[in-house]
Amino acid sequence: MRHMQVLGVELKDYSVREAMRKVDFFLRDGRVATIAYIASLGLMKVESSPELRAFLGQMDMTVAADADVLRAGGVHVRSRIKEIENDEFLKEFMKKLARGKKAVYLLSDTKGQLESLENNLRDYQPNLYIVGKFSMDELEQDEDYLINEMNGLTPNVLISNISSPLREQFFENHHMKMNVSIWLMLKDKMDFATEKRNPLHRLRDRLGRALFHKKVEKYQSDIEKE
Repeated sequence: MRHMQVLGVELKDYSVREAMRKVDFFLRDGRVATIAYIASLGLMKVESSPELRAFLGQMDMTVAADADVLRAGGVHVRSRIKEIENDEFLKEFMKKLARGKKAVYLLSDTKGQLESLENNLRDYQPNLYIVGKFSMDELEQDEDYLINEMNGLTPNVLISNISSPLREQFFENHHMKMNVSIWLMLKDKMDFATEKRNPLHRLRDRLGRALFHKKVEKYQSDIEKE
């Protein structure tokens, strides 16, 4: 595990092996453990969002969604960079859930995003045991109804890709009510391994990476001037 700081945010980076040890502990612990993917574009929003900064500080584990986060934090180990580029954490996490026959609940913003999330996860593990799923755009009652429905299915793991700031609000209001061992929060527009070959995804990533690097360089320059 390595401590790193990116744009003023303190993060801990775990190798996939160490992260899986922590996942085993979370599954046995009996409380809701939170794991959030952190992308370079998301980190750029922290400066103007105290809510996002507070949210990240409450996570039990964070996972870099792209290698630029590691590089900005001073982590240049090639084996670790490769783990991020190949989505090794998510692959191993899905494998662990499938082997242990852990019950999974899916939550997304829209019906279309929910369908895409399920398809991508099943590309990793076709035998993933999904006991329930819900999209926020279909919610006709209050959010407590959703929490009660999910808890009634007794899932071991909640996997979501709801967007910010709804994600932070939902976490603040409901995470203590959840009857799950792990809540894994993916990016709302996460590029899964099967999607990274798409030219449009690669172009968007290049533009985002350039913007992130400029932001990091400016932050470091401002720090040095103080």
